[in-house]
Amino acid sequence: MFKARMKFAKEGRAKYISHLDLMHAMQRSMARCQMPLWFTEGFNQHAYVSVALPLSTGYSGECEFLDFNITAEAVPENAVEALNDVFPEGLRAIEIYPLADGGMKVGSIEWSQYRITWGFEDGTPKGFADDVRNLFRRPMVEIVKRSKRGEKTVNMRELMRDLSVTDGPDEVTAVVTTAAGNNNMSPEYLTRAIRQYLPQYEIPFSAYHRMNVFTSDGTPFR
Repeated sequence: MFKARMKFAKEGRAKYISHLDLMHAMQRSMARCQMPLWFTEGFNQHAYVSVALPLSTGYSGECEFLDFNITAEAVPENAVEALNDVFPEGLRAIEIYPLADGGMKVGSIEWSQYRITWGFEDGTPKGFADDVRNLFRRPMVEIVKRSKRGEKTVNMRELMRDLSVTDGPDEVTAVVTTAAGNNNMSPEYLTRAIRQYLPQYEIPFSAYHRMNVFTSDGTPFR
């Protein structure tokens, strides 16, 4: 038995799959393509599968990771192709590789890079993109952050970096890196901050797509 890791994408309709349903879909798909999964022993046997930093329902991503145990001596040939043949629409395996030394620890992830899309029904409001850029250039952008431990006011600027904003005729796209792990900040807080500090703009549509995840020194997680 050894541990393997799969990098996968969750896009399109699949972004509405809950985390629990995603786990079921992964296990069913692996069974269909005869992946030699390792199962726990005992009365209620189950496969060990674990996703690093599960996406919120409604988010898409192209840099997601699933760890699982395998009974074979190597990852089966054409495992990626075999999984993609049986995956439901929107799930896509990118690569599968063994973690001979345990691999990078999920706890080492400290940053996530997202693409945020703000869409408008009647065209992008004049000045919106510039006002968003200027808002997040401020050294202090306070917002109430909610967690299981309650609410607290935080300075968003300490939990984000590398923001770029691109405007188009009907939508504005931002690429931003936000804190992950124990001190995470959802990219939705950027939308909340715009509504709080720039109430003159209505945002009827917003979408969030994770592009990459990094360790504290900026190394891409793998």
